[in-house]
Amino acid sequence: MSTEHFTDKELACHCGCGMLPEQSFQDRLEVLRVRYGAPLAVTSGARCPDYNEKVAHTGRTGPHTQGRAVDISISGHEAFRLLSLAVVMGFTGIGISQKGTSRFLHLDDLPEVPGQPRPWVWSY
Repeated sequence: MSTEHFTDKELACHCGCGMLPEQSFQDRLEVLRVRYGAPLAVTSGARCPDYNEKVAHTGRTGPHTQGRAVDISISGHEAFRLLSLAVVMGFTGIGISQKGTSRFLHLDDLPEVPGQPRPWVWSY
């Protein structure tokens, strides 16, 4: 189910299986978009385990496979502004890639469990 500012197509797994982020995560992302006040370019949403294994170092697991993560293409001042909002809104996992041609923020809202401390920030 899509939201006002995000379509199923942009949030779905890129392999074509149709996996979407959890609706509660989509709703949180929608609130973030409204507070941000401008479009957000999602480059990766949900990922099935098979697709995640092909594209991520987390193999068949990871935030995207749990339907609770997105990567958003953004850089510089706008990345800082979005990052600030994400922290205030309770996103618990933030990955930062701000070098080279692939500049994005990973945002997830996973809870803390053994082996997955939260809140947590990392760089790519």
